Amino acid sequence: MKIKHSIFSLPKPIFWLLILANIVYAFWLDQQFGSFWAWNIADLANKHDFKIDDFVAVGQFILFAVTVDMAIRHFVVRFNETTEGNHLPAILVQAITIVCYAVIGLIGFVVMYDHSAGEVLAASGAVGFGIVYVLREFIADIVACIQIQSEGLISIGDYIEVEEGEYYQVVQIDHRMVILRNAVKHTIRVPNRRFIGMTYVNLNKQSEKVGARRIIDIELDSGNDADRIIELLTQAADYIVKADPRYPWYQIRLAKINNGTYTFTWQYECDPSVTPKGSKHMVSLAAARFLKLGGMNMNSTVEVTRSSELVRTINSRLKDVYRFGVLKALSMEQVTRLSDVAQIVTCRANQLLIEKGHNADSMYILMEGGLEVTIPNDQGEQVVVATIWPGECVGEMSLLTGEPRSANVRAKMNSTLLEITKADITPIFEDTPELIDEISTLLEERKAANQAYFNQALEPEEVRKNIKILAKKILKFFFNKG
Repeated sequence: MKIKHSIFSLPKPIFWLLILANIVYAFWLDQQFGSFWAWNIADLANKHDFKIDDFVAVGQFILFAVTVDMAIRHFVVRFNETTEGNHLPAILVQAITIVCYAVIGLIGFVVMYDHSAGEVLAASGAVGFGIVYVLREFIADIVACIQIQSEGLISIGDYIEVEEGEYYQVVQIDHRMVILRNAVKHTIRVPNRRFIGMTYVNLNKQSEKVGARRIIDIELDSGNDADRIIELLTQAADYIVKADPRYPWYQIRLAKINNGTYTFTWQYECDPSVTPKGSKHMVSLAAARFLKLGGMNMNSTVEVTRSSELVRTINSRLKDVYRFGVLKALSMEQVTRLSDVAQIVTCRANQLLIEKGHNADSMYILMEGGLEVTIPNDQGEQVVVATIWPGECVGEMSLLTGEPRSANVRAKMNSTLLEITKADITPIFEDTPELIDEISTLLEERKAANQAYFNQALEPEEVRKNIKILAKKILKFFFNKG
């Protein structure tokens, strides 16, 4: 959001009438007093009482000063309307207005009263120097404000990064202060003269339109497979980029090998409105999730689980990921029961895991790798409609209702999954039938949220109706009820 240049200016017809008034006034003075100019009509130096000719003479100077001021304002407004980029700020016009009236007032004083410009200039210079000295900080702030606005250094709403790495949002700019807000919503007032001297980066005015560039370092034991770690972190970064448009770019690399450790640097770009703590939390959480699901030992010494151990440990990871999908309605005890009976499925890159239209009664939870959900378009071409990330599930409607698969699911890379079947989850539903209502609510509310995202929001009553319909389908499929 740019600074609003609220500069008062007379409408063009009234402005031209003002210029015409100066001409008419001069001719009227000539007819009434024999001169076009006020200084030929009145001499205030030798008078103690004001007369009508003194007032009309002073009036000409006032009318002329107003006209010059309005002419400057008219030009500036026109200039700002027709010029792209930096505009002349209102505070600069206010300063010019003050100077304009001061100069015309001084000229009027010299020609109508003192008649000695030298003495007046000397006296006014001395007084002016004293005023400038007393108000030096105030004037410095105003000059700095003019520089800030005229050069377009910052605008209201911009995010800046200062030299110490702190991030602030510009919330106000006035003639004395730049008002900033930090990540914890504290307001900071910085005098304009100090702000000009600050070292900062305006994230909203970068020529490449880049956002905030931030870095986190991840230190792991050097006994790990570095390529494997980079692969997992890259997948985590891809997940963030696709899940949140505020994170458009990343770069991951092995930055350092030192004293038996690898240091991986994850550099990423995010919208400046995301606080440094907020973005670091999201990136760190994604890194932890994908490293753990990739078989990493997250103790003080981190190492990759060997392939022989992977099969024995992958079932236990269900406890780490069940919250991401439909199973989050289950208790930890129920999840443990499922992890004991769930089957491990491996899928090679480009292999078809689920085929549209096939009957099935199972779902899959992705532990490692990546899946793509596709449906055929009118030309029969497969179009990717979703990406399945580690921790997410696919095929849950077939598991719960026995409905045919609604899409194709293919592995993007070598992937490891857990398969949960109807037979696996039936004992849990028998012991806790109320889970059916909870899972139905979870699925239908998620569906409604997705439709609202595409501006196809459902009414609450319709959502409640769909929940009941889905619950009946599940009951009928598992217990032949409904």
